[in-house]
Amino acid sequence: TLDKILAEADREYQDYKTEVAGYKLPEEKQAELLRKKYAEIQAALDQKKKGSRLWKLANRCIYGTDANDRMARTSKMNMIMHGDGHGGVHHHDGFINVNGIFEERFDIVLTNPPFGANVELGDVVQEAEVQTSEELRQRYVAEYGAVYEAGQKKVETAKGKPIASLFDLPKNATSKIKTEILFIERCLNLLKPGGRMGIVLPEGVFNNPSLAYVREFCEERAFIRAVVSLPQETFYSSGASVKASLLFLQKFTLEEKAAFESQRAAALTETWAAYAGQISAEKERLNEAIKAAKRPGGGENLKALQKELAEYSKNMDAQVLREARVRFKERVDYPVFMYDAEHVGISATGEADYNELYPNDNPPPDMDKTALDWCQQFVSDPLSIVAGE
Repeated sequence: TLDKILAEADREYQDYKTEVAGYKLPEEKQAELLRKKYAEIQAALDQKKKGSRLWKLANRCIYGTDANDRMARTSKMNMIMHGDGHGGVHHHDGFINVNGIFEERFDIVLTNPPFGANVELGDVVQEAEVQTSEELRQRYVAEYGAVYEAGQKKVETAKGKPIASLFDLPKNATSKIKTEILFIERCLNLLKPGGRMGIVLPEGVFNNPSLAYVREFCEERAFIRAVVSLPQETFYSSGASVKASLLFLQKFTLEEKAAFESQRAAALTETWAAYAGQISAEKERLNEAIKAAKRPGGGENLKALQKELAEYSKNMDAQVLREARVRFKERVDYPVFMYDAEHVGISATGEADYNELYPNDNPPPDMDKTALDWCQQFVSDPLSIVAGE
């Protein structure tokens, strides 16, 4: 961030000043060295100088995309007015790579996806959406190498195919899927290992039984760091009545992913072992019954027995997976910050309201800590929150 860069620059100057003081040089010589160092640091911070730290922050670190042309243009203008650059903001389909936006690229991803809309089978990857100038392609290959090339090849191969085919969460190739669900996977894909994301989601994603597979998808790829429930009326003024929450995830590092897979495999092996005798005996019984039914005069229930065996195998597979998941989750238990907000800075009519989410000029009366303050305390010492301290 800008504050971090400026703080590091100040620290660099102060460290050099201390170093120069130890040289026991004449004051004039010390002053000359400090002036040169100051000019050197200022040059490295000059936002207009290509390659400087602030230029890199403005032009190589901040990216955004929106399918709504007006929102994209507004964002670009906002970036220009704040001196942060605007070349990374695009009017583009957020599901498809564009320029510097591709898989495993980002440390932080923030998004408020549209609720309720569907990605239909007829929504396909268009030729114009994957075109990249040769100049940009060469630049990104030079900067990011194989990661960029793999992401670009993926979308180029998908030209003319359904957008949903780029993702794992759709249950099958012919079904539609909610936009917000695909955005969860998209954001996780965009993150580097260890990267963090914040996303606004309808609460159905958190508690709807039919979406359990989405929650499992997240748990298998990232730590759930925090969930902040928003008031029902948060988006009333925007025409949306759905109750939403903020979800914060941190993608597994490569080491964490390997440990996760190892523990999950161990839990599955143990669960299969626990049922091995029972499953073997029942399958042996059914197979013997099927053999008998195949003999002359064996009866007319062959198909019924075969169906029973198939259903038994399917049901036991599902049961073992469920119990292995429970066994596994008990071993990888970790604390998750949860907060139920009542005031988030906007009223049902769109007017300014108290804001308890982070330090600001309009907190609720008698509130001693914001949600951010509580979260920071939780990260430092989860048990202090549990104990109500």
